[in-house]
Amino acid sequence: MSEPISTDPAAAIVGERPPVGSTAEATAPVPEAPPETPVSLGALYRALWHHAAGARHLILWAFLLLLASQLFKLGVPWLAGKAIDAIQHGGLDGLAGAGRWLALVFAAIAASWLLHGPGRILERNVALKVRERLSGLLVGQLVSAPLAWHERHHSGETTHRVQQSSHALYDFAQSQFIYLQNTVRLVGPIVALCLISPLVGVVAVVGYGLIGLLITRFDRSMMRLAVDENRAERRYTAALVDVLGNVFSVLALRRGGGAARLIASRLADVFGPLKRSIVLNEAKWCSVDLLASLLWCVLVAVYAMEASGAGSGIALGKVFMVYEYAQQAGGVITAIAAHFQSLARQRADFAAAAPLLAAPSVQDARAPAAHGWRELKLEGLRFSYAASHGGGVEIDALTLQRGRRYALVGPSGAGKTTLLRLLAGLDRAGSGLLLLDDEAVEQAGDSLRSFATLIPQQAEMFDGTLEENLAMGESAAPETIAAALHAASADTLVAGLGMGLATRVAEGGANWSGGQRQRLALARGVLAAEGSALLLLDEPTSSLDPESEARVYQRLFRHFGEAAVVSSVHRLHLLDRFDEVILMRAGRIEAVGSAWALAQSSPLFRELLAAQGGEVGAGAS
Repeated sequence: MSEPISTDPAAAIVGERPPVGSTAEATAPVPEAPPETPVSLGALYRALWHHAAGARHLILWAFLLLLASQLFKLGVPWLAGKAIDAIQHGGLDGLAGAGRWLALVFAAIAASWLLHGPGRILERNVALKVRERLSGLLVGQLVSAPLAWHERHHSGETTHRVQQSSHALYDFAQSQFIYLQNTVRLVGPIVALCLISPLVGVVAVVGYGLIGLLITRFDRSMMRLAVDENRAERRYTAALVDVLGNVFSVLALRRGGGAARLIASRLADVFGPLKRSIVLNEAKWCSVDLLASLLWCVLVAVYAMEASGAGSGIALGKVFMVYEYAQQAGGVITAIAAHFQSLARQRADFAAAAPLLAAPSVQDARAPAAHGWRELKLEGLRFSYAASHGGGVEIDALTLQRGRRYALVGPSGAGKTTLLRLLAGLDRAGSGLLLLDDEAVEQAGDSLRSFATLIPQQAEMFDGTLEENLAMGESAAPETIAAALHAASADTLVAGLGMGLATRVAEGGANWSGGQRQRLALARGVLAAEGSALLLLDEPTSSLDPESEARVYQRLFRHFGEAAVVSSVHRLHLLDRFDEVILMRAGRIEAVGSAWALAQSSPLFRELLAAQGGEVGAGAS
């Protein structure tokens, strides 16, 4: 039994991956993501500290520089008040002393900026590092998640989660100066007010505490709305990705209006919580502004009443200090209202990373490992999809040998692609035994993944150069690329391009024909399969003409002469090129043998042949 995967955002925040799943774990139904809740402030700080590894000393230096900067700024009202007192008590004779105090005001402001600038540069560089680390972690987790997980999660929503959560932590990391600044500007003025008048200080503490409590109540409600908005925003993004990613079908079928209405309905779902949040936001700002303005008026009045009652007269410098410190604290309360709202949004947005970090992982070799086995056997293989929509397979026994070529045939829905995915280790069987040279192998899926490569039918192309599409971020020698292009019969195609491998490929390969895309995708697959002991082909030549298709198979068999090759074949004229045919129906292997032998013994095989008007010879060529 596998252990349940934690989807607690606070547990997943620092980037700890769940353990690599076993075969049974990988076939278990993927659990639905629980309702998201904003992560705690402590979880955000733990994530910041974790992803700042190697640059944590820069965080401390930035903190010290920014703290010193704020302390210099905190002294400005006191210095300015001293200048006013000098003029009040000395008249014209006090101008020189006031000038010295004002010079210190300018010096304090200059010193503050000399410290603030370097501190912010350090802080923002750390934020960039943190975003890079988190984004890399999430992408790494996604590319190691099993195929079944990806099939349960929309790529548009997943993309939105990566961008949203990594940007949230980046914003949080680069906003620390705001929290430090607000803390100093709130605590400092309150301490100063207490020193000027303890009564004024007590009134300030009570007043600002009540305003802070009000802000917290508002923003808790707005955080819950932000989670709902994020969920709707991901569905809106998914609809956009679907429509724009399949724009050919939308235009060809004249469904642009319907697609636009679908997107509009998804956007309307975003506006529901957003409109409620707008109302709460305006109510919050109105309350905070009115209460902060009222409070500084009350503080000045309290000081004036206390000073006049003492009979010592009212010092204008101290009145200015009370007013300025009260204004500073009031301004900070207003700023806190804004920044606390941003912080609440960051907590809600960062929670989007939790389902990605909770995704199961499977071991995945960067390149096929060398394997010396000569015979592979599968026994008692059972697999069904978690969604129970059919398409499972039950294979009692299957034997494959190195150096032999196997054609996988059968009617639509027979389970051919599912079997290929299982042989590639992309899907994990619920039960079954893998034997290599009659020795049982534990962790069958991981073992297959290490030496088997599946080249899919879908000719997926990516925005970039042709070389980038072929190598996919890996290094490859020019002669290796040339050999792969030749094996896929794409060498003459590339040779005819003016820019060769530097030719630009549009998104989805829209600037190439179907046959060109398929040959280039096949060449990419050949590169990825170098060294594979088991090559699996899922009709990768379906867009080619029969002559080109036959030439491609001839070259592939020569290129992978030492591997066992299993290819799903739709055009049965190719069967004479294979050593054996594996005939499937309804998820089971019905017969295995040469094409000629099956033509004599299998009614199903004869039906498939008759449907294409084909005949086969007496053996492979």
